[in-house]
Amino acid sequence: MKKLVVLLMLIPIALFLINCGAEKPKPKMANIPDWYLNPPQAEDAYYQAGDAVKMSMALAKDAADARARDAIARTIEVKVSTMMKDFMQQSGMGNDAEAIEFTSSVSKQVANNVLKGCKIVKREMKIEGNSYHAYSLAEYNLNSLVQETLDAARRQKALYNEAKANLGFEELEKEIQKLKQVGE
Repeated sequence: MKKLVVLLMLIPIALFLINCGAEKPKPKMANIPDWYLNPPQAEDAYYQAGDAVKMSMALAKDAADARARDAIARTIEVKVSTMMKDFMQQSGMGNDAEAIEFTSSVSKQVANNVLKGCKIVKREMKIEGNSYHAYSLAEYNLNSLVQETLDAARRQKALYNEAKANLGFEELEKEIQKLKQVGE
C-alpha cells in the first residue's frame, strides 16, 4: 500500500519535471501581413519590410520603419566584414587520441546611404500580449536614386572645377611674384 501511495505521489512530480524541460512553444505565425514575408517587386523601385515588438506603440512603429529603411540601404550598398577562427588540436595516438575542435564566426554589415525619397507605404500594428508588433513596408523609387547619383556627380564636378580654379589662381600669384622679383 505504501508503495502505491509513493508511486501515485511520484507520477505528478515526474510529469511536472518532464513538462518543465520541454521547449516553450513558438508563437504561431498567424496574422503576419503577406507583404512582410513577400515584399512587392518592381522595375522602378526597391521594397523592403521591417518589424519590431515593443511595449510602446510609437517605439514599435519607429523601429519597424527604421528596419525597413535599413533593409533598403543594405539592398543598395553594404560593406561586409567577416572573421572566422577555426581551431583544431589532437593529442595522443591510436585509440587513445583525443581531438578538440573549436570554430567561431563573426560577421558585421554596415550600410551608409542617404535615402532621399524613401517612404513607408504600408504599416500594420498588432497587439501581442502586453506588446505592440509593428510591420512596415518601405519603398525607394529608383528615380530618386538616379537623381541623387546625378546630384552627387554634379557636386563632385563643381568641387573639381573649384579646386582647378584655385590652382590656377595660385599659379597666377606665383608668376606675379616672379615678375615683382625681376623688377626689383
